[in-house]
Amino acid sequence: MDILEIQKWAFMPNLPDNIAPIRELLTRYSKIPADEIEPHLIRIREAAWASSRMPFIGRWKFLIIHDANDSRYQQALFRLRLSQSRDALLDLGCGLGQALRQFRDDGVDGSRLFGLDCSAHMVSSGYDLFQDRNSLGAHFTVGDLTDPDDLSLEELNGQISIIHAGSFFHLFSWKQQLYIGKRLVDFLQPGIRNAFIYGRHAGVTTTREVEKNDSSPYLHNQESFQRLWDERRWEKRSPGSQGIQRAHIQSISRYTKFLEMK
Repeated sequence: MDILEIQKWAFMPNLPDNIAPIRELLTRYSKIPADEIEPHLIRIREAAWASSRMPFIGRWKFLIIHDANDSRYQQALFRLRLSQSRDALLDLGCGLGQALRQFRDDGVDGSRLFGLDCSAHMVSSGYDLFQDRNSLGAHFTVGDLTDPDDLSLEELNGQISIIHAGSFFHLFSWKQQLYIGKRLVDFLQPGIRNAFIYGRHAGVTTTREVEKNDSSPYLHNQESFQRLWDERRWEKRSPGSQGIQRAHIQSISRYTKFLEMK
């Protein structure tokens, strides 16, 4: 596609036809009257688009929420709702935070929900979308996972046991993904043995060879995504000690779906 085609593709002027799940969430969770939802969504999208002309805003992708019957979502939800659990979930590239609101609506305490995004405006737009600035109770961090000098992310170290990465890894090169993986392991709670990462991304059937200086986004299949995590020893230094502990992460590829890009 040329630049004009890309610009046209990146922006859909009208609401998608099937917004029933987000409509129900806004009615039930945000208490927005049904007849006010569509103009509300249009206002929110206009403000977000003015700040960040990203396709996930222009194409209304921030309205997509989990399939409540998805086994991965159900596993995360079960663990997060256990009263004696120490589990906490991080939504990578959370954008307007619709995934976190779904967990909150399904009974997860806000203190167990964390969001990470590179844009403070997206986080603020999420509060405007769901009208829950004073009630959500989640913690948001604004920072860049690919920037070694971004110290704002250190507040997440040792806090997380479950990571949701939706439409995220396909934005980065293989080298960047390796570095992101290292930082994610730092976020895991000390000594945890059942951490898991799940989500879905754009992918391919046959992957390409990784070249040393390749900076283009790397698209995975199931095998290459598992190899990404197997390529190095995922170890972290235990806080307050000189010891090194191995990070135990459940099989990555079986928790992750890839939508083939032709």
